Amino acid sequence: MKFSFIIPFILICHLLMGQAVADAWMESQLGSITWQESYKGVLADYHPITLQLASDQHQIAGYLIHEGDGRKHKLIGDWSNSGHFQLQERDEYERLTGYLTGTISNDQVLMKWMSADQSRLFDVKAFPERLIKIKNFKPAAEWIEIAGTPTSFISVQKMDYGIVSGIANIGGHYARFDGNCLDGTCSIWKTILAGPDDKPWNLTMRQKDLNHYKASINGVESIATIKFITPLAVKLFDNSTGFLDFTYPKFESKEYEVWLQQKIDSLWKVGILALEANKQPEDAVRLSYRTSGWIEIVDEGDSYVSGMITYTNPDVSHRESFLWLKKEDVFVPQQELMNTPQDLATASAAAISTDPFIEDEQYNMWLQNVGYTLVIPTVSGVAMTTEFNMIYGDDLRLLSVEESKAIIKRKYWKYFGW
Repeated sequence: MKFSFIIPFILICHLLMGQAVADAWMESQLGSITWQESYKGVLADYHPITLQLASDQHQIAGYLIHEGDGRKHKLIGDWSNSGHFQLQERDEYERLTGYLTGTISNDQVLMKWMSADQSRLFDVKAFPERLIKIKNFKPAAEWIEIAGTPTSFISVQKMDYGIVSGIANIGGHYARFDGNCLDGTCSIWKTILAGPDDKPWNLTMRQKDLNHYKASINGVESIATIKFITPLAVKLFDNSTGFLDFTYPKFESKEYEVWLQQKIDSLWKVGILALEANKQPEDAVRLSYRTSGWIEIVDEGDSYVSGMITYTNPDVSHRESFLWLKKEDVFVPQQELMNTPQDLATASAAAISTDPFIEDEQYNMWLQNVGYTLVIPTVSGVAMTTEFNMIYGDDLRLLSVEESKAIIKRKYWKYFGW
């Protein structure tokens, strides 16, 4: 994700304006300190960290501190007038544990953390403690309809530290996106979408009132209506050896709370035991354990929400679709939705045929092998999706309403306006 702009590095203009952070070790690595700053942010989207940095305009030194266990890892590297840095990360025994590569500016840090063996890579995003305002809003999921030809639907998650992500349905073509907030309340945000013609859509959203955005797509403006807003929550646990996180919408449903807790409990007990067992300082392995889970809204109407839940462990990933009927407070399993179990193979073949030619041969082979195994009903038809894969991600494709009627039981058509 890119956030506004990066000025060619002009920290010299802010000498010693930041919070005093240099300790004895940092001072021993530097000459006369001309700049120092403390940044607060997140690693891998959710996990709180602090970056303490100082420089003498020749070297830069500091710490990456995990708030989960308070453990410090040293950072050291050469000064760069361009604002792009590569810092080595070392533990208290001076063992190389990783690298931080990316940009540091007056108002933000945008970097990648990479393990010493280059097998793990996570985003780092942080802001100066003296300037932090981006957390002044509560995370939320919004379901948005953008008027135009074609009509587009966007399911967006707006998180702490200006992180935006979601799924767009552009005239029946699904595209995932990442973006960023442009103000402290995330009433303005932007992203780039892959359009149905494979040309990029530069999308900027400016909120006009509680229910509407002004959407700009490649400079063409239209009105976007916020149909539904759902608060988001993140359950997390972390230390310097790894982390657990689970992001979910806070639906007002007793059935949902029971269903959700069962999913989280199955991940949390095993994950916490693994992290606690591996957090000894003498262990040099960094951020080697990760369990992540997330619930995504793919479609929402007055009477239903449909989507999917995904979670990944170090050795396996799992995904399920869901349909929540709001009034009845019922979660309908996929097997109940479908006319017959055999219809899944028919639907998967139909999804593959919507775009039979894919230039990436390995990705195409993966799609052919795994198929589209999850059924998510929407107002536009059934969205077929693959399982989540740590290498290839996933793929969503939309069946026509007529194709969807052939596989979904008639009693559910009314919810989607079919």
